[in-house]
Amino acid sequence: MTATQSPVHATPLATEPTPCHVCRGVVHQLVRGVPPHRILRCAGCGLGFLDPQPAPQQTMELYSEHYFRSDDALAQGYSSYVSHAADLRATFRDRIRRLPPKAEGNRLLDIGAAAGFFVEQARLAGWAAEGLEPSAWAAAYARSEVGVPVAEGTLETANIAPGSFDVVTFWEVIEHVRDPRDFLTRTARILKRGGRALLSTPDAGSLVARTLGKRWLGWQKVPEHLFYFDRATLRRLLDETGFDVVEERYVPLTVGWPYALERLGASFGSPDAFAALGRMLRHRSVTVNCYYDLMVVARLRG
Repeated sequence: MTATQSPVHATPLATEPTPCHVCRGVVHQLVRGVPPHRILRCAGCGLGFLDPQPAPQQTMELYSEHYFRSDDALAQGYSSYVSHAADLRATFRDRIRRLPPKAEGNRLLDIGAAAGFFVEQARLAGWAAEGLEPSAWAAAYARSEVGVPVAEGTLETANIAPGSFDVVTFWEVIEHVRDPRDFLTRTARILKRGGRALLSTPDAGSLVARTLGKRWLGWQKVPEHLFYFDRATLRRLLDETGFDVVEERYVPLTVGWPYALERLGASFGSPDAFAALGRMLRHRSVTVNCYYDLMVVARLRG
């Protein structure tokens, strides 16, 4: 087995079995150890997941203000989320173009809205958009500094009437939630019949991930990322929660050159390899498609 075929070991772990979240299988393979955690992959369906999972309170505490001003953004959070507002807005303007045709009064909910930049861009495009964000700090920033309606909470805690929205978006969110199946079921409940869900997540089955193996940056976000999806596991979970996949594609991000070069260096084991060049280009941005940030558009059946 080569690194380009799979980054996992061939021998199942001799441990107390943990049922897979998608297929309920109990034979898993080790992707990498990150003490006290490890990343496992289900031998049956291919879903990757963190084991053991953090406690619920530990997960919620992660998304404090510090998450958006992280000292180690390669492993967790963002170095300075709001300072990248121009790049985030450019990225989200591209995502707006992926939305279905808008009718007057169409409602959109952005889950995991962070500081509200996608909600802002959707409202500028004419959507009746609002956000939901677990971080009290980020939700407050969205309301006070960006001027958009972002409520603090999660789908579990928010009191949202069934069939309230035409579109629900969640960018780089599903890998963070404790129960993706329940999350998608709740998403289906708040959508109107035939409504759309648009999501993005790192594709653990992408050519980039398979080629880089354990060096792929998607495996580094521990304990932030709880699940590691590929196209097949996402399709299966969406199908089983009432959705039909309409579109799949890798989408670009607009980022500052220092950010891009740091991650390029980290992929080859040296985050500082291009630091000097990054400092020279610190005021410039680039739009890049790394071909592992997978966007899926799904339509609610019925």
